[in-house]
Amino acid sequence: MFSTQTVLNLKVISASRRTDIPAFHAEWFIRRLREGYVYARNPYSGRLLRVSLMPEDIQSVVFWSKNFTPLISKIETVEKTTKRLFFHFTITAVSKDIECGTPHYKDAIKDLIYLSNRYSPEHIIWRFDPIVITKHLTLDYYKDMFTTYTEELKGHVRNCYISFMHPYRKVMVNFSRHNKHGLLYIPTEERMAFAEDLAMIARRMGSKLHTCCNDYLLSDNIFKGSCINGERLANLFGDPPISSQPIPTRKGCGCTRSVDIGSYDTCLHGCIYCYANTTKEKTTVSYKRHNIEWNGLGFHVEDG
Repeated sequence: MFSTQTVLNLKVISASRRTDIPAFHAEWFIRRLREGYVYARNPYSGRLLRVSLMPEDIQSVVFWSKNFTPLISKIETVEKTTKRLFFHFTITAVSKDIECGTPHYKDAIKDLIYLSNRYSPEHIIWRFDPIVITKHLTLDYYKDMFTTYTEELKGHVRNCYISFMHPYRKVMVNFSRHNKHGLLYIPTEERMAFAEDLAMIARRMGSKLHTCCNDYLLSDNIFKGSCINGERLANLFGDPPISSQPIPTRKGCGCTRSVDIGSYDTCLHGCIYCYANTTKEKTTVSYKRHNIEWNGLGFHVEDG
């Protein structure tokens, strides 16, 4: 059972840290915009929030995705509600045995360039994360791929975020079940030197390198990430400053206040490193049972 329902008007909508809404739930999101509200459930407390999606209640919508193609086909419909859109676009160099359901990087880069041209490079954060180290996925390999990506993205992104994979318990369980290569431990000093190399590559291409929840990588060349940054969003969209106080979602997080409208176990990318899915089997079941008419992602609430 859900706990007490609460009406919430919050300016920054996160869509979503918990799943890939642009890739798999774009039509569901469009229907929620048309209805003007959505329900979101706290995955830990079970608390239920009724979140306004009326234009006057949205400061901005922050999208997170590895595949924006389904949303791009509907982007004009989204803009009927708000044009204040910000994008976290993840394009990693992780191999397909670990990240099996994502598009080829060339197709992803094409979509990122489209969004950059439609809005601006300041509207996009390119996420080259997580970095997963195995005997096949070495630091040199990532450096080569990062160089390739930055050359193609030159002029289209200003900020790139990196992080090394966090060994959450369920992530390690999934690696033990599915990944035949095995993970390698890289000493902190080597990670720091590697990150400095990426920062120099990014700088040559006109971008800044940030780190997300990996504060040990911070330096004069590597900046602390704030994935949802109230000051940045206010400046970008010409509003008075909204909340600039950090509301961390985990250790090292620099994000400011937002409301996330996603649900765990509803993304079909199949990334073994993902903290948001328990198992591929559970995710497949959850996705199949979901109805795009529901006012919550993965569940429905009877209003009144």
